[in-house]
Amino acid sequence: MSNTIHYPEGNVLLRNLNKNYPVVTHGKGVHLFDQDGKKYFDGSGGALVATLGHGSEELAQGVFEQLKKVAYTNGMQFTSPVMEECAKNLAQKAAPLGLNKVTLLASGSEAVEAAIKFARQLWMDRGRPTKHKLITRTPGYHGNTLYALSASGRPHYKKVYGPLLSPVITISAPYGYRCPVDYEKEGAEYYARELEEAIAREGADTISAFIFETVSGSSTGAWAPPKGYYSRVQEICKKNEILMIADEVMCGSGRTGKFFAAEHYGLKPDMVVLGKGLNAGLMPVSALIVKEQDVNTMKNASSGFMHAQTYMLSPSMAATALTVLKYLDQYQVLEKSHEVSKHWLSELQSHVAPLEHVGSVQGIGHMAGVEFVQDKNTKSPFPIAKKFAQKFVQHAQDLGLILWPNYGQADGVNGDLVILGPSLLMTHAEADECVDLLTRAIQSFKI
Repeated sequence: MSNTIHYPEGNVLLRNLNKNYPVVTHGKGVHLFDQDGKKYFDGSGGALVATLGHGSEELAQGVFEQLKKVAYTNGMQFTSPVMEECAKNLAQKAAPLGLNKVTLLASGSEAVEAAIKFARQLWMDRGRPTKHKLITRTPGYHGNTLYALSASGRPHYKKVYGPLLSPVITISAPYGYRCPVDYEKEGAEYYARELEEAIAREGADTISAFIFETVSGSSTGAWAPPKGYYSRVQEICKKNEILMIADEVMCGSGRTGKFFAAEHYGLKPDMVVLGKGLNAGLMPVSALIVKEQDVNTMKNASSGFMHAQTYMLSPSMAATALTVLKYLDQYQVLEKSHEVSKHWLSELQSHVAPLEHVGSVQGIGHMAGVEFVQDKNTKSPFPIAKKFAQKFVQHAQDLGLILWPNYGQADGVNGDLVILGPSLLMTHAEADECVDLLTRAIQSFKI
């Protein structure tokens, strides 16, 4: 095999048919190494997945031990000791949120689809068949399967797949850099009022659920909501009998410094969706966690949750999630990562925020975003035709730093940002390495 792959070489359907792909051979901690021996700092954990870094024999062994026993059974036919233990661990973590019933799936998109279906079936089983509409936010992202994509505020995807998608109700996501009012003082009421107006316009008796990223990921660049926002959201949804689905595929599983991002805000959603960090990149695993009382409603009306996927509840996926959960607990990863994340975010503000074309830098825990603008005074974005984010991320990779890009967030078409999400095991020295690489990449980039 050559040291790089470029279409049409090989037989892989590459994601980008115009890109030259280095061939990664292994990783260790926060670093990846390609076939040439080049080292990369994995500043985004891929797509904010590798929360525990790369190359851990201990993590691999945890999955391997289950694979030696049984890798797959169908959730319609069996449960397993490892699935029961995994669900118990997650239920204990979710107890403060009032959630305790768990199902595992194979991707965040699958888990989002399952959550939306759970909400719809629950209203049917409650005898409320008119409640079927979904409220979602833009910018936002919930996955790439068809209904998850329908719920995602990504116009460039919808331009292609639009005829296949379903209608949803859309409101604005909290987004501090481009909020039209004082974000901290007035933002909560501003965004909550938009939710209220959408419900009044559509009719609460037609609305099933409101889905949201508890902390926005790559859609806004890790903007946390303003103080008081979720208190108002909970109040509005409860009053109008609308279920809350917290999508924590990216921001959950410890990414923000708490296992659930909802814990920062006293939020008690009706469902939580996890992925990415739940599996730490070992094997595709996601989770949907719901309330026992809602499952009881289904038991009495329908006998069970109708949604099904081939790999739901498989032992190998349960072993993967359980291995990650045990590792987080045994090594007190979240507690120990707190000081590093504070240092890292402070260094990003000190060294990256002042640079030319950097409009904003923000984050929480081991999750941060950098938005780029053409003019810092007017906040005007680069035209999409310049492909700033895509080109910058490639430039950074050439320098040995892996980042995750997004574009279109400024106005639905234009706007460029990168999101960072390194391993929760990153040291202070590695945090400095990350900031230094990012600083040098920005300073040396020519658009």
